[in-house]
Amino acid sequence: MVGILEDKDRIFTNLYGLHDWGLEGAKRRGAWNGVRLILEQTPEWICDQVKASGLRGRGGAGFSTGLKWTFMPKAESERPHYLVINADESEPGTCKDREILRNDPHLLIEGALIASYAIRAHTCYIYIRGEYVHERERLEAAIKQAYEARLIGKGNVHGWDFDLFVTHGGGAYICGDETALMESLEGKKGQPRLKPPFPAGAGIYGCPTTINNVESIAVVGTILRRG
Repeated sequence: MVGILEDKDRIFTNLYGLHDWGLEGAKRRGAWNGVRLILEQTPEWICDQVKASGLRGRGGAGFSTGLKWTFMPKAESERPHYLVINADESEPGTCKDREILRNDPHLLIEGALIASYAIRAHTCYIYIRGEYVHERERLEAAIKQAYEARLIGKGNVHGWDFDLFVTHGGGAYICGDETALMESLEGKKGQPRLKPPFPAGAGIYGCPTTINNVESIAVVGTILRRG
């Protein structure tokens, strides 16, 4: 018999915004704990752990997250690797990610760092829905806190150079599609691309790219801490 999820087992413990959304509050709830030890493992180990957890894309497709990461080239080359987080959330009635962006943004930032290391990327873009003004302001404030604490950025305390940028769409429903999102991110009209090539081979700016949903990335740190 499957029991009801207990509070101690929840990953997002501030969805209702009852506690401090900022860095200190996030640390008290366990965010950023053990990230240095996680990044001392190999990218392959992280991918294997995420695959074993059964984590699937939370944006609708349900594809294995860890398996998706392994499609990226195994070595860094002249072409940089990118992580893109889809926070467009333009499906009618889908408003789960905005609560994470508003009330637990540091879990997303932490997950973005770990995921970027796993796919050998030093840059991540969060593409947020244009109507999410408050959510964008809250996310950008949390990113600023992470930079100031040297949790991310060049020469950060975790030893993996990592920059995180927020960009926002113009409210186009089609940009929920990952290839249309990439077109919009490059400043073009948001229209789906033909596949192949797939993003892992030629994504934004023609470089290897992985695109994940907000929730998919935000749970990664907790999964790796719990094993």
